[in-house]
Amino acid sequence: MAHTINWFSKHYLQEIGIFAAMFILTMVNQWFQLDSFIAVVKGLVFFVVLYAQAKFHWHFILPLFWSRQYGKYAIATLCALIIGTLVLFPIDSFWIEPDIFQQESVISILLYHFVISIASIITIMFLFLVRQHASQIRKRTEDKLLLAEMNIRLLHARLNPHFLFNMFNNLYGVSLTEPERAPDLILKLSNLIRYQLEEGRKPLVSLKEEIAFIENYIAIEKERIGKRCEISYTVQCGDGEPEQLSIAPLILVTLIENAFKHSITTARKWYVHINIRLEQRTLLVDIVNSSGDSLPGRSSTGIGLATIRERLELLYAGDYQLGISRDENEFRAVLEILLNRR
Repeated sequence: MAHTINWFSKHYLQEIGIFAAMFILTMVNQWFQLDSFIAVVKGLVFFVVLYAQAKFHWHFILPLFWSRQYGKYAIATLCALIIGTLVLFPIDSFWIEPDIFQQESVISILLYHFVISIASIITIMFLFLVRQHASQIRKRTEDKLLLAEMNIRLLHARLNPHFLFNMFNNLYGVSLTEPERAPDLILKLSNLIRYQLEEGRKPLVSLKEEIAFIENYIAIEKERIGKRCEISYTVQCGDGEPEQLSIAPLILVTLIENAFKHSITTARKWYVHINIRLEQRTLLVDIVNSSGDSLPGRSSTGIGLATIRERLELLYAGDYQLGISRDENEFRAVLEILLNRR
């Protein structure tokens, strides 16, 4: 069953399926007239013109409707229909069915092809809308599964007893030496847990919330390993912009978690440098960390990065770039995402 779903999810196979189904439906009333190879070719050429009209309308004209430019949409639709009619007219009248159309007036022939163009565009685009809706449902379902998997991994990686034990030990030491700092650290740890349990279940959160979560996580890591690891964190965002943009939760922090987890070294300088920059709707996250020592039992970042790529491809296909580079001393991850407004 899973193999069948993966096969059907390929875009080009869906396109071929829609084309074949619509061609058969369009030609079914003339099926008995397709008694030769030339007749089939003529029918195919006629349908290709209709299908090309629908594809052009879908990609270049319909976006005007979605953006509420109704006047431009009406004018563009009328112009496209007229052009399509003028293309169909000579093909049908002088090549496909010359005997039939010689008995009709030019006006009636043009009107016939105009109506055919309207009917075909509506029918084919309806199938496109059904496909798009089904694809969105599939993506949302797959994203929920991936998000649940990531939540489990994140909770296991950061909120396991060993992590909490170290953190509470640090809090205990701070409470004895610098008691005024303890309430703030407790609040940060509380917010860290709350965000993962509550906000992490949502499909989208504001960029401001995601950045606040990252800041809490880094603050806790500084308390935990800051004396041994050089940690730097910078954020460059315009005032108010993070509140206006949305992002899928727990994508950025997974990259940051990998940086801390796999940067541990005693052979060289231990560091994690994180830079987040927002330019209009484009978010750029640049993370550089020391390459960790190869110790037995230390897991690779491969699974975590694969999960991140899967979610990015589901949610931001065509709107993101994730670059990974590494050598024996340093690992670097650069993520660029085009975000949507809330």
